[in-house]
Amino acid sequence: MQRIARSLPLVVLAAGLPVASQAASVGGHLASGYEYDSNLNVDELEQSSGESGQAWVLGAGVNAEGQPVENLTLTGSYDVTDRDYRDSEAFDRTLHLASLDLSYDFGTVTLGASHHYSYATLASDPFLDYQRSSVYLGKLVGEDVYLRASVLSKRKDFEDDPARDARTRGLSLDSFFFFNRTRTVFILGAEGDDENADADAYDFRMLAVKTRLKHRFPVAGHDHEVQIGWRYEARDYDEPVSSVENPMTSPLLGPSDPTSEPRDDRIATVDASYGIGLTEWLTTEARLEYTDYRSSLDSAQYDETVASLNLRAEF
Repeated sequence: MQRIARSLPLVVLAAGLPVASQAASVGGHLASGYEYDSNLNVDELEQSSGESGQAWVLGAGVNAEGQPVENLTLTGSYDVTDRDYRDSEAFDRTLHLASLDLSYDFGTVTLGASHHYSYATLASDPFLDYQRSSVYLGKLVGEDVYLRASVLSKRKDFEDDPARDARTRGLSLDSFFFFNRTRTVFILGAEGDDENADADAYDFRMLAVKTRLKHRFPVAGHDHEVQIGWRYEARDYDEPVSSVENPMTSPLLGPSDPTSEPRDDRIATVDASYGIGLTEWLTTEARLEYTDYRSSLDSAQYDETVASLNLRAEF
């Protein structure tokens, strides 16, 4: 409860926006869905079961946005998502996420700052606290291109594995290209992290590139949206890691011999989704995602396919 309480000031501040500004809006959502996972895993611990599973997914959230003064925009949100797996309770997860964003439009550029806090449980037990703060600068180039650069600071705190607790510094660059009167958006981005964990074996440097294409179009009076995305991530660790040195990272595969080569991971993800606006407030979406984890650490090398069908109500 103490962890969840940390996020409450963000929500209270966001909820207070209608009082502070006439240009404020408050909304929320309820979501329900069903998900199939070909390889149940705990990605943060490099643990994969090799077994498939199915889960009911339930979610809810509130958000608020307003302008306390001209050109100054304040937004806040709180979301909770629960995954309840059939016959695989060890992988049940609940995620609480609170965020706050403050930005000022100077005309030529937009300067902003944001903070995200999340708290996750695993099998109903406390699992992970995660915080991410950023300062960003955005600029609209012409009418069809938006560029954004961010400096990030991240923090991870594990409930039962303090060796993995980490502090991270990072940079990200994103570009948004708009076509077809903004109905089509192409996103191209890159990011880099330098993560310093309490145990040297988990220190790594990461570089990633990503792309995404979104397209909205009407059919028979309903809005349809298709998305295709791809991300490639390279992680290079400072030290060798083996299941002998860290037996908890590979409880299913058994011990392996230590290696003299530094660990490296290569993670490629591709996803596609199709959404239909059933009414002004109700949408449905089918989504498919495939991830290929390649690593010099056996327990971190596997592949995973996730398919889901969701229903979402906005209010």
